[in-house]
Amino acid sequence: MPVHDARVIVIGSGAAGLNAAIHLVENGIDPEAMVILTDCWGGGTSYNAGSDKQTYYKLSISGEGKDSPVSMARDLFKGGSMHGDIALCEAAGSIEEFFHLVRLGVDFPKNQYGMYPGYRTDNDATQRATSVGPYTSRRMVEVLSKEIIERGVPIANHRLVVSLLVDEDGQQPSLHGAVAIHACVSDGDDHDIGDKGIDLNNLPFEIFRSNAIVLATGGPANIYKDSVYPIHHFCGHGIGLEAGATARNLAFMQYGIASKAFRWNLSGSYQQVIPAYYTIQGESGEKRDILRPHFDSMAQEAYNIFLKGYQWPFNPRRCDPRNSARSSLVDLIVYHHGVERGEKVFMDFRMNPWDINDEPLSLNELPSNAWEYLEASGAIQDTPIERLENMNPFAINVYKDHGLNLHESPLEIQVAVQHCNGGFSADTNWESVNLPGLFPVGEVNGSHGQHRPGGAALNAGQVGGLRAANAISKRMIDGSIHENGNGNFLKLATTKIQWLATLVKRSKFSHSPGIKASKRARTSIIDIQDAWAEIRNRMTRHGSIVRSIDSLKKETLVAWKLVKRIDDGLPAKTIRDLISLFRCRDAAITHRVILSAMTEQMIHDPGTKPCYLRVEQSLESRGNILEVLKEQGYMINDSRTGNRALSSTLVGNECHHELEPVRGIPAVKDWFEAIMKDRAG
Repeated sequence: MPVHDARVIVIGSGAAGLNAAIHLVENGIDPEAMVILTDCWGGGTSYNAGSDKQTYYKLSISGEGKDSPVSMARDLFKGGSMHGDIALCEAAGSIEEFFHLVRLGVDFPKNQYGMYPGYRTDNDATQRATSVGPYTSRRMVEVLSKEIIERGVPIANHRLVVSLLVDEDGQQPSLHGAVAIHACVSDGDDHDIGDKGIDLNNLPFEIFRSNAIVLATGGPANIYKDSVYPIHHFCGHGIGLEAGATARNLAFMQYGIASKAFRWNLSGSYQQVIPAYYTIQGESGEKRDILRPHFDSMAQEAYNIFLKGYQWPFNPRRCDPRNSARSSLVDLIVYHHGVERGEKVFMDFRMNPWDINDEPLSLNELPSNAWEYLEASGAIQDTPIERLENMNPFAINVYKDHGLNLHESPLEIQVAVQHCNGGFSADTNWESVNLPGLFPVGEVNGSHGQHRPGGAALNAGQVGGLRAANAISKRMIDGSIHENGNGNFLKLATTKIQWLATLVKRSKFSHSPGIKASKRARTSIIDIQDAWAEIRNRMTRHGSIVRSIDSLKKETLVAWKLVKRIDDGLPAKTIRDLISLFRCRDAAITHRVILSAMTEQMIHDPGTKPCYLRVEQSLESRGNILEVLKEQGYMINDSRTGNRALSSTLVGNECHHELEPVRGIPAVKDWFEAIMKDRAG
């Protein structure tokens, strides 16, 4: 099998990984000594996801308001379960990375004086947010990709990394590389060999040897049935979890209203123009407003739809009926109709909610903050689609780009997972806390806590790439990261390939006539697509915005059994099947550990419920969640258990968890002359 040497491996081709690679080259690392491994160049979330005006969050550099890295760090930190030193690093590095993107060609809006104005975003009261429109992260990937190509960094496309090479014989584990499936052969052009049969004497594995790996595989995509992640983006968490890397805050997801046929966040101006929400009843085709029964007046319903614009992520504190502002009740109602009742729910920009209910309402009857916002935005027309045309026509064009015309038809919607605020646990250099040499950057890094300002994830990915690159470069110069010393590499690689070959062999022969499988294997065989469906349905039904301890305990055990069933051998005949098998296996491991973390969080940190409502009954037994909550009271977030972060480590077949107090924001008293002296030294 081919063995490739690289000083640094970057796994993933999204905005975070590409940025790390660029900074490594800028720091003097020979680009030809690096390699970017990606299963699909341009196929990740960064390039294929967005919202009405996808936000980049950074320190404010416009207007008269006062801002500072410490102030921004406090706003990141107060979201809960986030380490203060990491918050300070994200804040301090935000301007450097913002202007790095500007220099590379991201045209963030600026006024005639050179200032970059901002706006308010989710979970933030400042105006640090900026955007280049619905495709901000796509534009970032475009300029970063261009720079990567111009710098001459090798790109190994169509490589699916299936395992990391970790030596655990020393005092601490050491990283020695990665194993990938190569799904193409190349003679100048890539040729798809997906339909080729599996040859056990010529397996399509390649080994990449390196002591420094930047893991930039994004979030746990496609483990949910109801998801905003791009359909062709898959998990990458499993390889890190199986290698023993500790994760942090895996229970904390972001959920919100999104369209179904085309996966897209319906945040910001999509909500601020106040569209109608309804289901269609029976053969009559009657439209029934699903929100109206849960609000005291039409004005209150309209106001809470408006609030969803900058309160898009589901938050149980915004479900409390004692408050006039309870925008997350909208998510809960959509969840009830879509998941519990199995109905189709629609959002329609052609009509106002008061049109369906025949309750006339004038926009100036809304609370002053809503009316003044719409008036200032020039969005006081008669219908939501007219208001959207005036406020943000780009938001309409996004759907046109995907064959959907908001002037002609409604959108089918769902409560979907959009982001994981957890990921792998790393230090202030974005290096794994227990697997030296592994640098998780972007969404795969668990730097965020319970809540974060909208757009903070894009900033964190860029700052993380910078800090990881700086740490790797410094240690290569001082020799603490060696240039591929052999060590136990041959033994590690041989053992790993033998294990992978055994898994492939089981899959190849699991349904072959004439091959006598073991009793365990015969009773464990399922189809790959069935396994995918099981994972996604389980997460949407039990790991979403409504959770119960009993369900999570049960589903965690069943999820572990699924991993074992996959390892017994799912039927795979072609290379394409093999790729799907390993993607599914990664997702199975990932969802098993996430469910375990959700269970642990709910049992041992019961006061922390930032993204879900806790109920006693399972989905199958509780009936209507809205009625259940009226009976038992709305369980909203409290702080009785303190501000802690949950660490999770997969050790063999067991998930080990630990709740630890978060580190505070460092008290920094910089003295210029002292720092200048250190720099000179």
